[in-house]
This record gives sequence, structure tokens and C-alpha cells, in this order.
Amino acid sequence: MEITILPEGKAIFLNKTIIADSVEAIIGNPIGKNAAAVNIRKLEGQLNKIPAVKKAEVYLGLDGLLKLKVEERTPILFVQNLKGQQFYVDSNGVVIPNTPSTKFCDVMVANGNIPVVMEGGKIVSGEITRNVMQVAKFVAADSVWNAQFQQLYVDNYNDVILIPRVGRHSIVVGNGANLTKKFENLRLFYDQGLKSTGWDQYKSVDISNLNQVVGQRTGQENIHTEPKKSN
Repeated sequence: MEITILPEGKAIFLNKTIIADSVEAIIGNPIGKNAAAVNIRKLEGQLNKIPAVKKAEVYLGLDGLLKLKVEERTPILFVQNLKGQQFYVDSNGVVIPNTPSTKFCDVMVANGNIPVVMEGGKIVSGEITRNVMQVAKFVAADSVWNAQFQQLYVDNYNDVILIPRVGRHSIVVGNGANLTKKFENLRLFYDQGLKSTGWDQYKSVDISNLNQVVGQRTGQENIHTEPKKSN
């Protein structure tokens, strides 16, 4: 039996031992078994039910060996919810359990007022869940923003707040609507507002209002910046 796990050398949740053990649980010990007698469709179907598996392909090679090609899901968020559950989530909302064999994964941590729960291998939808997932997917899809933020926090007003890796300020995003415009405003604020003052001068930056960015300096009143209007 030959097992390939994708992306090669970068797997977080899966390894060859996990897949081999899963194969044995599904069809029994494959050693010495005639590969042609294996129910490939059944094996492939069961492997695709493993939460961390995005896609599994099982086939017989020209050499007669049973070959398994398993693609791992890519997490975008590590969730710590109000129920004490901790798990990873991919961009489709599929839950990937956090197990002792899970390797270090540098994704945003989501916590705070998050009632998100697991059901049937996916997170249960709701307004807070949608906002969290929309913001997480937007950030993960942009290499610059993905490198910028390390934490997503939901406050008691159900506003989504992002915590950057650099600086002492927080970014109030609000909900998951109009994210392209909100982050365009944030980029403008960073380019114009922080050039002269620096990162550590602000306690928070509120981009939830599309018509203005509100920057609150540490120990001072709010600073308002209005985005340029396009003609």
C-alpha cells in the first residue's frame, strides 16, 4: 500500500499512520490481501468522511499496489467557543478536530462571545457565526491581511474585532458586510494616519462605519478620517 498526503511535507492533521490505521479499520489489515479484492469505492467513501480529509482517491497502480492519495483540508481559524469547545474550521465551515497529533498551525484564533457549536461535522449557522466566518475568509484570502492579524474576538455587542500581530491597537470590524470597502478604508488609514504617528499611538481603529474611520489614540479623544469619495 502506498500513501501520499497532500500538501506533501506540510500536513497538519494527517500522517501516514493515521491513514493506514483508518484503512485497516475499514477493510481490515491490507497486508497480504489481494488488492484487486478491495472494495475501492467503499474505502474511498469512508476516507472522505474523515474530518481533516478534503479529498481522498484510492486506485490500483500498474504495479498492483493499492494507492491512496489524500488531500488535507486547509484551516483558516482556530475556534474557542463559549461551550469550551476548541476546533479548527476551514473556509467551508467544516470542523477539523484538534487532536494530540495535530501539528502547530499558524491561523487566527477566534474567541470571545462565540456560541458557535459543532453539529454533523460543520459549525451551526447563526448571525455571529456568519460574521466570524465572513471576516475570517476575507482575511485568509488576502496574503497581506492574513499576515497582519493573529486574533479575532467577538465582544459583548457581537462586534467582530481583529487583533494585529504588530502594534497595541485593535480593529473594530463590526459585522461581516462590506468587507472590501472596510478594509480599503483601513489600508488608507494605515497609509495616511500611521505614517506620522506610528502603530503604538492608537488604542483602537473602528472601520465598522463605511463613511469614516475612527482612530482612538491612547489616552486621547477619537481621531476621525473620512475615506476619499470616488467620482
